[in-house]
Amino acid sequence: MQQPELLDASVVRAWVSTAARALAEARAEIDRVNVFPVADGDTGTNMYLTIRDAAAAVHAAPADAGGARLLRLAARAALRGARGNSGVILSEWLRGLTVAATRGDSLAIALDVAARTARHAVAHPAPGTILTAAESAAAAARHAEAGGMVGPAGAAARLSTTDAACRGAREAALRSVGALEPLRVAGVLDAGACGLVLVLRSLAAAQRAAAEGVSEADGSIGPVLLDIDLRGHAAPSAGETAEGDDGSRTGRGAGPGGALPAGGPEGGHERSHGHPHEHPHEHPHEHGGVATDDVELMFLLERSASAADFSPGAVADALRADLDDVGSSVVVVGGAEDGTGADDVERSLWQAHVHTADLDAALGVARRWASRGAVSRVSVRHLAVPPDRWAVVVTTAAPALAAELARGGAVVVLDLDVPPTAADLVAAAVGAGAPRVLVLAPEALQPDPVGPGAGAADGPEATPEIVRVVAPGDVHVVAGMSALAATLDDPREQDAGVPDAVGAVVAGLRVGGGPAVTVGAIVKRLVAGSPIAIVTLLPDDDVPDATVEVLASRAAAVSDGADVVVMRTGRPGDHVAIGVEPLAVDAAEGPA
Repeated sequence: MQQPELLDASVVRAWVSTAARALAEARAEIDRVNVFPVADGDTGTNMYLTIRDAAAAVHAAPADAGGARLLRLAARAALRGARGNSGVILSEWLRGLTVAATRGDSLAIALDVAARTARHAVAHPAPGTILTAAESAAAAARHAEAGGMVGPAGAAARLSTTDAACRGAREAALRSVGALEPLRVAGVLDAGACGLVLVLRSLAAAQRAAAEGVSEADGSIGPVLLDIDLRGHAAPSAGETAEGDDGSRTGRGAGPGGALPAGGPEGGHERSHGHPHEHPHEHPHEHGGVATDDVELMFLLERSASAADFSPGAVADALRADLDDVGSSVVVVGGAEDGTGADDVERSLWQAHVHTADLDAALGVARRWASRGAVSRVSVRHLAVPPDRWAVVVTTAAPALAAELARGGAVVVLDLDVPPTAADLVAAAVGAGAPRVLVLAPEALQPDPVGPGAGAADGPEATPEIVRVVAPGDVHVVAGMSALAATLDDPREQDAGVPDAVGAVVAGLRVGGGPAVTVGAIVKRLVAGSPIAIVTLLPDDDVPDATVEVLASRAAAVSDGADVVVMRTGRPGDHVAIGVEPLAVDAAEGPA
């Protein structure tokens, strides 16, 4: 039997490292044309961060680890660290590739398995996306492996198969502009399909380097270029193009795959960043229509592989169906063969992703599955609120509050089942999509501060600047979010002063709480002694609406007309948490 192409350890190491660098360089360009399924401008970033986690796991592996072990480590890390719709699909594609390759399948068969598993993971696949590019790559590779190769068997033949896959993915990417209405309207290619082109080209570059005896560690693998005009045209690269006999463009601009016909619609298109919801489809679940109040929910599910209620193969289908009832853009990836290797076969892992306007219902799905396993890394973000100069990451155990914080622009790490860790907050910060990230969380969960560009070996924006503001409770988080918004709106405030301004408000907050019947007296005590700017009340779900209205009126009365903010926690109980913010004498001086 022919040696499987992906079991060469040097190829695996070079591939994931090169793919991480290639996506780091192209992430902004890909983000700019991200209009499907949601125009939230993060497809390039999500694919890059997913592959970066895979590359980090491979880099940390022992020097003598074999190719199969490295592939499993990469797939496991990508599954755990997958970000967004595109990152989750990419992680499943890599998992399928790993399963096939490590059982000895050829590259063409492995690419076919990868494409099919990725498509199966999506509840309602759409044409012209990364899924189509994966299938086109697999079809081209199968054709090459069946007799379309030139030259003897061995390294040259393997490269030909990979180059065919690159060509197939690129052709699918170029066709994508005509496949979906949001892409046609914006006049752009599918962002996820273009990202997959880079991943495959990185594999071709790694295989070519191995065949030529070049070490990736030597830095001899050159850049992997995305030689595609993402507005829907094939683009020449560095002026090295010529017209072929068939009108195709040749030269370095065609990339590792060789000559390809120009693609895209006739005539040019101006780039547009219109939201897909502006052009609604008949079936939003199938085509990606998203409401303006939608949030993205992601979580990890881990279960015993021997659990009797569901077989490992049925878990993803059942979880996918549950999420499909409460939202759209549903993707569930993972399973029993999740790339962990023989040392962890007793545990199975899944990553779940959904867009929803009903976060409570979606969290209800997560809670039900938490009773059948362990749910961790629960994160919520708003799809229509792009990060500002500063992004903010917060943590809470209050589900209704999580929705409000997300709609205010925060990335929320929710304490739903398995308590979050500092590493979870770092992962959320890295994926927040801003150069600076403020983390509002209790001291025990705070990550170490990270300076701008730290760990940026894979690109200039690999790690944002992460700044801590200790927020012991939910009222501190709400106050910090409000202070951040006010500070960013203040023309006198420079970015360097943002953490201090927010920290001063959080540190100066007066807090209390108790059963609803005692709150009036507690608020009166907390407001005594100085003018008050804001009183925040966070009632649990069992506090009646009428009681909340009375408490809010009393708080306004005793605080002499201060703003009163009421936000339900979504937790059972009759308690109310209170935060009282003294009135600042001057914005530059902080709270009085």
